[in-house]
Amino acid sequence: MSGITGIISASSDTASQTTLQAMTDSLAHRGPDGEGHFITSHFVLGYRNFDVYGLVPDQAQAMLHLDRYAVAIDGRIYNMPELQDELRDYGYEFDSASDGLLLAAAYDKWGVDCLHKLNADWAFVLYDTQTAQYFISRDRFGLRPLYYYTDPEKFIFGSEVKAIYASRLVAKVPNETYLQTYLEKGPNEYDSPTAFAGVLRFPFAHYFLGTHEQLLSAPQFTRYWDLQVNVAREKFCPAKAKDYAKQYYDLFADAVRVRMRGNVQVGAALSGGLDSSSIVYLMNEELKKQGSSERLQTFSSVYKTPGTEHCDESEFIKLVVDELDVASNQIEPDVKAIPAEHVKMIWAMENPPESTCMSGWHTFMKAKQCGVKVVLEGQGADEQLAGYFSYIPAYLMSLSLIDFYKEFFKFMSIPGARKQTLASFLMLHYRAVFGESIYRATFEKIKKRSAIEELNKELKNSIEHGLVTLMHYSDHVSTGHSIESRMPFMDYRLVQYLATVPASYKLHNGWTKYLARQTFSGKLPHGICWRKDKMGWPIPEEHWFNGEHKDWIEKQLLSSELLTQLELLEETRRMFTQNLDKTTVLKLVRRLNMTKVFSS
Repeated sequence: MSGITGIISASSDTASQTTLQAMTDSLAHRGPDGEGHFITSHFVLGYRNFDVYGLVPDQAQAMLHLDRYAVAIDGRIYNMPELQDELRDYGYEFDSASDGLLLAAAYDKWGVDCLHKLNADWAFVLYDTQTAQYFISRDRFGLRPLYYYTDPEKFIFGSEVKAIYASRLVAKVPNETYLQTYLEKGPNEYDSPTAFAGVLRFPFAHYFLGTHEQLLSAPQFTRYWDLQVNVAREKFCPAKAKDYAKQYYDLFADAVRVRMRGNVQVGAALSGGLDSSSIVYLMNEELKKQGSSERLQTFSSVYKTPGTEHCDESEFIKLVVDELDVASNQIEPDVKAIPAEHVKMIWAMENPPESTCMSGWHTFMKAKQCGVKVVLEGQGADEQLAGYFSYIPAYLMSLSLIDFYKEFFKFMSIPGARKQTLASFLMLHYRAVFGESIYRATFEKIKKRSAIEELNKELKNSIEHGLVTLMHYSDHVSTGHSIESRMPFMDYRLVQYLATVPASYKLHNGWTKYLARQTFSGKLPHGICWRKDKMGWPIPEEHWFNGEHKDWIEKQLLSSELLTQLELLEETRRMFTQNLDKTTVLKLVRRLNMTKVFSS
């Protein structure tokens, strides 16, 4: 990670050194190890460096490379050594592990096709001083953010929205259309609009290449990558399952290996589930291969206070820690400090999130306290390996009648999965009674995308939508503590491979994520691999807001100018006259998050 920001303008007097400094300073938490500026008459570029390679200050802050390209990149190029070797064959020289220099050389050699060479997460701006063209891009999946504001006079951009507002050229105004949708359906980090009027997201898996005139008039963003999925049906075969598992393990292990690169200590977030435990296992194996005596540091949020135990994963964390002999650093949120930590989280998150994010927030807080700068985590596994129960209908409806009933009764035995499994049963009989055409038409009205599409299409949809929002959370809660989060499951080689694995190996024999369970069976404890009741970083918000912090959240909301502006104050007041059940707490937390975003 790092922080990038700047202004591209039609005139020569849009931005001053003072303005750029304020914008760059606003991103100091993303790059606490130095800064750099590049300034021309129509373009100013600021950079905050997060150093994991031990670069000397001149190397870390250099922004002009090959005497031609001004570059600022937020992200990490994980295949740096391999790309450097390839480019050395073409005569390029590298005297440091600089992501900016490598990107400049790759663009100099391959143009926009350099994007296909990168095993990385990134958001960057590159300016070619010879052609006066700008090359702007975000990574394939949207791991690293890039926001912008544009009008005919200027294009202002930043790794975070706060950098745009630090320019004092844009007023902070709520996007009421976005906020109304957020209150009804939750956050959306994959589309262009944000919670802030006029501030947009640069699209992931896209690039812009052109002059400042083209950028300021009607910028055209070009898609450079699209996930290809296998929609063919394949009956489960045990021999093939072993082959798929081996290929999965090899790619996953390499994704972990390259994400452990750098000259700083690397730790892991451990929730007690299969995904994070798999990463911990592979990191531990890599340390052994390196001959390291260093004990892997893991970080976990736990809940042991009475009333919060239903969110506690300590039992499963202990299984992994004891089996692998790794260090466990645990933290339990201090209930009294929740209001103060919530304010900090909102400052880091910017766009209002779905929850208070206290589990993730405290996990990275613990890593910060332990002095670890880089943390690997397990985002992306559920969306690729079919870990959510919501995928069950899509899978069952793709089966033959005989196979449907075989799997139906097995999935009915999973706690929490019965609703989705029964939905499949009802859909099957609806189709039998009314016919295929009426079934399809009816079901597509119920759900905007047809659930009888192959499971892998459902997974692709999740990768390009819901997962982008989750990765936004990971980026912002980690950078809020000046920690770099890395996600091995989002290595594009692994993502592309898993998209080709037939659905029958992901959901099988009554198990979600069957391929992953089979792969790590015998490597991780049985209680981790074959657990059916895994929670996903749960947070005891219902307990907090019915107890110690009920008065606090009520006071915050009933004094909210934004809720008054949106004509939601009286409705909110009525909510506090009833029992704050899980659904009501969700609604209140959304309103709290939204209110806090615009109260500062």
